[in-house]
Amino acid sequence: MIKFILGGVVGVLAIVFMMQNHEVVEISFLFWTLTTSRALILFVMLGIGLVLGASGTMLLSRKRRR
Repeated sequence: MIKFILGGVVGVLAIVFMMQNHEVVEISFLFWTLTTSRALILFVMLGIGLVLGASGTMLLSRKRRR
């Protein structure tokens, strides 16, 4: 039950965050240019960070088991 409540709170905070950061920004990297909302870019970067952190943790735990 606590996970459901915590998930709901995080969901509400994410919605508030997206409503406050809806401005369109332009991101340039090398020869690519992307125009999208600031909130979307921040959530994508958060997702990439979570995936990299989880994969690094899995690799370290796998090495420790051996």
